[in-house]
Amino acid sequence: MKRSIVATFLFFLISGVDAFAQTGSTQNSLLPEIDPQDIEIRSEFRARFPGIRRQPILGFNPKPRVFRIDPNRVPFMESDREAVASIALTQLDRPEPPFKSILQEPPRTNAFVKAGFGSFTTPELEAYVLRRLNNESIASINIDYSSSNGHLENQDSGFRIFDLNGVYGTKLKGGAKLSAKVGAFSDFNHLFELSNNVPSDNSGTPEKDYKGLNAGIILENNTNDLEGWELYFNTSAVNIDLMAPNAALRGSQSEQIIQTGFKKEWAGSKLYDVLTAKIDVEGGNYSTEGAGDTQWLNTSVTFGYSSLFNYATEIELEGGIAYLSDGFRSKPLLVLNSKLNHTIKEGLNLTGKIYAQPEMKSVWEHHQNNRFLNIGSQTQFQYTFGVDGGIEFYPMESTKLFGSVSYKAIDNYSYYSRASRAFGANTEQTFYTINYSDASKFKMELGVTQQIISDKVWFDGFVYAQRPELKSGSDIPFEERLGAEAVFSIKPVDQFKVSSWMQYIGEREDGSSPNTQTVDGYILVNAGADYKFNEKFGVYLKVLNILGQNYEVWQGYEERPFQIFGGIKVTL
Repeated sequence: MKRSIVATFLFFLISGVDAFAQTGSTQNSLLPEIDPQDIEIRSEFRARFPGIRRQPILGFNPKPRVFRIDPNRVPFMESDREAVASIALTQLDRPEPPFKSILQEPPRTNAFVKAGFGSFTTPELEAYVLRRLNNESIASINIDYSSSNGHLENQDSGFRIFDLNGVYGTKLKGGAKLSAKVGAFSDFNHLFELSNNVPSDNSGTPEKDYKGLNAGIILENNTNDLEGWELYFNTSAVNIDLMAPNAALRGSQSEQIIQTGFKKEWAGSKLYDVLTAKIDVEGGNYSTEGAGDTQWLNTSVTFGYSSLFNYATEIELEGGIAYLSDGFRSKPLLVLNSKLNHTIKEGLNLTGKIYAQPEMKSVWEHHQNNRFLNIGSQTQFQYTFGVDGGIEFYPMESTKLFGSVSYKAIDNYSYYSRASRAFGANTEQTFYTINYSDASKFKMELGVTQQIISDKVWFDGFVYAQRPELKSGSDIPFEERLGAEAVFSIKPVDQFKVSSWMQYIGEREDGSSPNTQTVDGYILVNAGADYKFNEKFGVYLKVLNILGQNYEVWQGYEERPFQIFGGIKVTL
């Protein structure tokens, strides 16, 4: 019995030592290792592989290998392929685009006021108020005012410009948007003195007074940037009074305009294809004291197509039919508008345009172009066929060089000239009138836009040469052959900015007959400075006509000489 107990004890002791030897291996495996020598191939013999070492099952290793880049490797010596191969797939995202320094637009403000005062008793005011009524609606009001006590010693030369406009916008159910606007203006300006041969009742310098109202609504619903529709309606009324010392030149003129239209835009069957359809109807009535009413109409129906080819060529095509009537003639006309923008390579673009477009200027637009226009003028439509070609080159960041060549053939072009009237035995020039004739314009333009130091120093300017020619072969009156414009600004710190802007207009013919005279050219150099004390308050200084040029835009009236302004700016 004792022998059996001793034998049993030795058996368990030997078994425990063998188990400890297997679990205490330096390989630290959780499962028993497989001895290659004990691999049994199910056949008639037992195979033994003396050259195979005992290996753990790596898939169950609690301490897996960590694949790391050798810290002692020679940096930047691998090939491009090896460098990319060493990057994890999650890091192969599209790189960030290069940073471009551009002039930042000012943030939208709740209120802005710019008020100042200049020489010749010239106050000026610009005010803007924006208020969000709720999450769906917004409203704004802006005021522009400027006036002068005059700058000429031998006659009254004052003026006033006052414009008041309000806008209301709201979002409707279904994603539609409604915008409404209403405005009013009250302007006046003194005109030039007439010849002493014109009879006068000594009532003072001639003067024109303008008063008007305008209102409109826009209803739009855009599903996305490519699809949507827009419906608009506008109306305006203006009254113009001419007070002249001679009773034969006095009078008034009024005009009422209604404009409505609809535009539909949708995506085509192919990527980047966009189709449009537009209907526009504009009509007006103007009346001249003692001459009755005249109605005019301008309607058009057009269809458009635009697309992008090979990510380099963008085209826009529009065509349709228009019908115009101005009280003197009525005619259907073709409408054509085609544009091309082709990128030859990065930084080099070509642009082109071919168009045939009718145009009907209102009486009010003519008076805005020439404030010395008489009140007996009649308006007619014109038809323009034009071809434009241009090039844009970006040699470096923030630098653009551009040039263009254009030609226009204009049927029934409107231009201005001094009217002549007989007073007794004398024929004297009075105020301006509208004339119509076929004309052509050939123009070449070169320019540059440059940010010398990003957001600190920038320059923008262009120069042009043109040949504005009437069918008779003479120049279009009061249109120059040479001109240039330029702007230069410096912003050394965020709070301070200095700007200068220049305009050059070459000499022009006045169209008088039988002996055509020329109006001298002029160059206007202006400058201004702005300083902000903080985000809300600032001051400004402005100097106009620094060279003190005695110049005339329209023959017979000398414009303002050197003027200096100063004022405050408030932003809320």
